[in-house]
Amino acid sequence: MTGFLTGLGFDLSTHAGIYWLCFAGIFAFVTFLWVVGNFQRNHSLIDGFYGSMYAVVTIVCFVMTDSNSFYSGLLLLMASLHGFRLGYYLLKRWLGYRKLGSGDARYDGFVQHPLLKSGYWWKSFFVVMHPQTIVIMVIGLPAYWGVMQLSDGSTGLNWLGAIGIFVFGVGTYYEWLADGQLQAFKQDSANKGRYTEFGVWKLSRHPNYFGNVMVWWGIYLTAIAGSMDLWWTIAGPLVNTLMLTKILGTAFQDRHMGGRPEYAQLIKRSSGFLPRFRS
Repeated sequence: MTGFLTGLGFDLSTHAGIYWLCFAGIFAFVTFLWVVGNFQRNHSLIDGFYGSMYAVVTIVCFVMTDSNSFYSGLLLLMASLHGFRLGYYLLKRWLGYRKLGSGDARYDGFVQHPLLKSGYWWKSFFVVMHPQTIVIMVIGLPAYWGVMQLSDGSTGLNWLGAIGIFVFGVGTYYEWLADGQLQAFKQDSANKGRYTEFGVWKLSRHPNYFGNVMVWWGIYLTAIAGSMDLWWTIAGPLVNTLMLTKILGTAFQDRHMGGRPEYAQLIKRSSGFLPRFRS
């Protein structure tokens, strides 16, 4: 297998070669999901695998560099906890959507978008699906390159690593609790048509996105705690923060639902991202 991959041009003796191999693997898998989504006329299926792909790429990088250091193992644990947890949650949510119809209504919006409606089957390849390939491979930079570059280091936990673990822990707490509280709220039929404002959802309209951002900043801090040479992987958490606050995430959700009177009132009385106590 190694000889075959080398023959395709992947230099598996370098970190860059392993990274680009993972990029090609994610690209191929997302392309497969794109084909399946065209038959379903909705590409929300990718949500069921999106989170897990972060964990899978990190595991591949870890295995292919024979990593055995403290920091590479710690980054593997952090990325796996986040990725597989998010993957399980999104897959379960997608299966719930499938029982009700074609999938996530936000993806139905792509199908009906004026610029995509004509020729959606091929435009979705470039506009809906493979931007997510790029996002996965950029946001995960601290985890992927961290486990590779720190594969044989002997550095123990330092103060920056401890801060990274703490930030990751806060983010994980918010993510897990927010998703759990939201699911409990939705399962109560009395809440149909309402918006949750209890628990961490009282502190922010999007505590799950806040948690996700904190998770990746925690992973980044842990990576540079092992080696400051990884400073450039800050591109990962920066892109993630931008995506979840200004482009997609909170901004997209508020635009998508802002026309509903009840949600418009919720916007006026609540914080959009950062947790904020209110009476």
